[in-house]
Amino acid sequence: MEDSRIFLNHINDNYDNLRKRFRNFCIEKHYDYDDDIFSDTIVKCHDAIEKKGSLRDTTPQGIENYLFQSFKTNLKREKQYSRNSRRDTNVTGVEELYEQYYNDVNMTAQEKVKNDLFKDFATLYIMMVVEHNFPPDHFHLFQLKTLCNLTYKQLAEKTHSKGVRQKVLDVKNFLKENVTKEEIKKAYDEQYRRFF
Repeated sequence: MEDSRIFLNHINDNYDNLRKRFRNFCIEKHYDYDDDIFSDTIVKCHDAIEKKGSLRDTTPQGIENYLFQSFKTNLKREKQYSRNSRRDTNVTGVEELYEQYYNDVNMTAQEKVKNDLFKDFATLYIMMVVEHNFPPDHFHLFQLKTLCNLTYKQLAEKTHSKGVRQKVLDVKNFLKENVTKEEIKKAYDEQYRRFF
């Protein structure tokens, strides 16, 4: 049996256990665990094994060691990426935008309504920008990823699309470069100023 198949079979048979162990590792080391990073690591490992044609150690322990080292590397890359992305003022996600503007737990009922309205407005505004600037498949994938919080693996399975991750990243990169938080806040204020 080829090594990439051995790798995938072992991962499939032990997926939940591995996921739990990797999550516990992240908790213990105070890293942010992300299912997307875990899924991406599996895909990248499989692709690398297929490209090389072999895996040095195809024992269960060897496979898990290889996956674990790759996962740690991907975590570090993601941490570096998120540290750099926090430095700019452009939008990368609806939840991030909402959290930055309204992270106060001591809110009046009116403030809560205003905050919820802003979150909904920001979501619709971003979706409108994406719909006007991308083909329907990019828009649909971004909607599912953002609103349903699906992993890239789940997106690919549900939509039967190829290049799911890249299409969603294309949209996110576009938003990051072209839509600012101030722009959304200004549009929101113009729309709802008279109500609050």
